[in-house]
Amino acid sequence: MADILLVDDEANVREILCLSLSSHGHEVQACGSTEEAKLALEQQQFDVIITDLRMNGKNEGLNIVRLAKSEQPQASVLLLTAYASAETAVEAMRYGAFDYVTKPVSRTELGEIVERALEAKTATTESKKTILRENPINSNQGSLIGASHIIQRVRDRIQRAAKREFTVLVSGESGTGKELAARLLHEQSPRSSAPFVPVHCGAIPENLFESELFGYAKGAFTGADTDKMGLIESADGGTLFLDEIGEMPILIQVKLLRVLQDMKIRRLGSEIEKQVNVRIVAATNRNLEAEVKTGNFREDLFYRLNVIPIHMPALRQRREDIPELVRALMKRCGGANVHIPEAAMQRLSTLPLAGNVRELENTLQRLLALSDDLELDMSLLDEFQISQEENHISLQDMKEKGLSLNQQLELLEKDLLQEAFIETKGNATKAAELLGIGFRSIRYRLEKFGIKESKD
Repeated sequence: MADILLVDDEANVREILCLSLSSHGHEVQACGSTEEAKLALEQQQFDVIITDLRMNGKNEGLNIVRLAKSEQPQASVLLLTAYASAETAVEAMRYGAFDYVTKPVSRTELGEIVERALEAKTATTESKKTILRENPINSNQGSLIGASHIIQRVRDRIQRAAKREFTVLVSGESGTGKELAARLLHEQSPRSSAPFVPVHCGAIPENLFESELFGYAKGAFTGADTDKMGLIESADGGTLFLDEIGEMPILIQVKLLRVLQDMKIRRLGSEIEKQVNVRIVAATNRNLEAEVKTGNFREDLFYRLNVIPIHMPALRQRREDIPELVRALMKRCGGANVHIPEAAMQRLSTLPLAGNVRELENTLQRLLALSDDLELDMSLLDEFQISQEENHISLQDMKEKGLSLNQQLELLEKDLLQEAFIETKGNATKAAELLGIGFRSIRYRLEKFGIKESKD
C-alpha cells in the first residue's frame, strides 16, 4: 500500500484513476491544479506522484515534476500523457520523472507501473542507508533470513561469488529477494565501497533504453542540452544490477554483450569510447533458456551472464523459515510488540504465498492495520485472502514465461520433489510416500532433475 498524489485537471479522469489505484490497495489524494498539488505536497509525504502532462492547454505536468522533485525528492514521479514523444520523455526524465505512461492506461498496467515505481523509489547510487531501506526483509545484518538448508546453500553461494569478478545471474520467482541477493553479493565483495546501481529493465521505455544505460552527448537529439552520464558509467568501480534482464530489447542486448567483452561504452551521439570497470549482476523471473530458444534473448549474452548462477528458492520450498521471516517483517512494519499466537504462526506458515516474501509482507501489513494493538486477528484472512490453488497454472503465465506445457509440468514436478525433500529432510523413501509414488519412480526423477538424497 502506498500514499499517492494524483494530479489531473479532468474530474472524470481523476475519478477513474482514483478507483483504479484504490483497487490495488493504495491511498490516493487527487487534485486538479498545480496550486492544489503544491499545497498537498506541503501537507503530506507521498510515495508516488502521478501527474497528467497536458493541463489547461499547457505542459503543466513538467512543472509538477519539477515541484515534486524539489519538495519530495524521495517520491517517484510518473507522467501521464496522450502526447507521448521521445523529446517529452527525455525532458520528463531530466526533471526527475521515474517513467511516463501513455494514455489511455488500463487498471492492470497502472498497478504494475506503480509497483515498479515503489520498488525503485528509494534506489540511489550513493547512499548505503537507502540500500538498507530497500531490502525486502531488512534484517539488522542486512542478510537473508532463515536457517533452512536451502537458504544456507544460497548464502554460501553468494559468499563464494562475492570473492570473484565473474558475472552472476540470479533467478527466481517474483518476491523471492533477487535484488537482496545482488546487494548482499555487492556488500560482501571488494567493490562494497563503490556504487551499487540497480536498473529495472522492465521500467525503461524501449526508445530510452540506450540513452539511460549508455548516456548521451550534448546535441545527440532534441532536448539533449548537456552531456549525461549513463547508468553503466555511474556504476564504474562498483556493481551494475540489471533486474528483469529478460525485458531488455534485443538491440540493447547486443550492446551489453560488447560491454561485457571489452568493458567499453560509447554515449549516444558521441564518437569517444570510455573504459569502464563494472561487475554485472543480472536477475530474471523468466526461463531465459526458453527465451533463447524462441529468439527473445541472445544465446551468447545468456552464457556471458550465467557464469555464476544463483537461484532464489520460492517460500513454499522453505516454509520452516516463515516464522523467523514473520518476526523480522513485523518489526519492519512497526508491529514488534504485537503478539502472534502459535496457531496464527502455523496458519501463516501454510498460506499459498505465491508472491513469496513480498506477499507475506503485504499480508502482515493488512493484518496489522486491521487488528487491535495487542494481537493479530487471523480471522481477517478469511475476509480478504483470495482463494487460489498453490500450484495454479494459467496459459497466460506460460505464455509470459515462454514455456511449453511439458516445460511447465517439469517445473511443477521439480518444485514438488524439492518441497517433499525439504519436508522429509532429504529422505527419498519418505518423500516418495509423501508424493504417493514408488521408490523406483522417485529415484528416476531425482536423477532426472539432479537432486541429491541427504546422506545425514
